[in-house]
Amino acid sequence: MATRAHFQVLVEKARRESPLSAAIVFPCDVESLQLALAGAFAGYLDPTLVGPEARIRDLADRSGLDISRLPVVDTADDPRAAGVRAAELARSGRIAGLVRGKLTNEELLAPVVATDSGLRTERRLSHAFFLDWPGQPRGLLLADAHMNVAPNLAAKRDIVQNTIQLARALGITTPNVALLAAMDGPAPSFRSTTDAVALKAMANQHMFGDAVVDGPLAPDSALSAECAVAKEIESDVAGRADVLIAPSMESALMVLRTMQAFASGLAAGVVLGARIPIVAPARHDSMEVRMASCVLATLLTAAGAGAATARVSADTGARAAA
Repeated sequence: MATRAHFQVLVEKARRESPLSAAIVFPCDVESLQLALAGAFAGYLDPTLVGPEARIRDLADRSGLDISRLPVVDTADDPRAAGVRAAELARSGRIAGLVRGKLTNEELLAPVVATDSGLRTERRLSHAFFLDWPGQPRGLLLADAHMNVAPNLAAKRDIVQNTIQLARALGITTPNVALLAAMDGPAPSFRSTTDAVALKAMANQHMFGDAVVDGPLAPDSALSAECAVAKEIESDVAGRADVLIAPSMESALMVLRTMQAFASGLAAGVVLGARIPIVAPARHDSMEVRMASCVLATLLTAAGAGAATARVSADTGARAAA
C-alpha cells in the first residue's frame, strides 16, 4: 500500500486512531482469517471472529494460520446465524464494524436493516469506493457501484449524504461533489440530468452541509479541467471533483471498469448508511483492497466518535452556561 500516494495519507491518518473493533462475520474462508490476522498485526483491526468455532479453528489449523490470540464468538454453522449474532454484538456496543466473510451481502445486511436491529439510520444503505489512480491529483470517491441498482431521487439524496460523510471522515472538510450524467446539462429524456438538477437544488438549500455540489456533469467534465474549459462549463466542481455520484449502479461500474482498463489503481470500498461501517469485499479482492477497505472503516468510525465527543462537549458547555 506504500506505493499508493493518496491512500498512504489515509494510512498515516488511521495509524493515529484506535484499531477498529470489528466482527469478521462467518470467517470460513482463508482470506477472511488472513485479513483478521493482517489487520490486527498492522494495527487497523481489533477483530472478533463470529461463526462456527470448531469449523473456523479446523480451517485455521489446516491453513497454517495461528488464530489462538483472536477471540471467537461461536454460532451455529449457518451464515445467517452468524450475521444475526454479529448485529447483536454491534447493537450492544461490543464491536464497531462488520467485515463480510464467507456469506452473501443479503445474509450480512438483512440483520442490520431489520426494523429492530438498532443499527439502522434514517438513510438507506449505500456504498462508496475510494479510488487511488495513477496520474490523478487526488483520491476520488465513487458512489454507488455496489448497493443501489437504479436509485430514485430520494435514494440518490441518501447516497450523496452518505458519501459526503465518508469524504469528511477522510479529511475532506468541504468536498466537491460531481453529479454524473450523460451530458453537461438538463435534458428531459435523461432522468440522470433532471435528478442532478434536483440534487443541486437540495445542496443550494444546505441539505448536504458544507459541500460544493454541481451537476449534471459528464464524467470527462468532472475529471478534467481541460475538458470543462473546452466545453465552456462554469463550475467550481468540474475538473476538481472529490466525489463522483453516478446515476445508477450500472453507470458507476462502467466508470470504475473504464478507469481500471487504462491503469492499475486501488479501489477499496465500504458500505455506508448504518450506525456502523460495513466492509463487504468481493471474492476476488486482493488482500491490499481488503486492508484498504478496513482503513476506510477505521477512519469513518473515528470520525463518528469525534463528532459524538464534540456533541457531548457542546451539550456539557451549554448546561454549564445555563
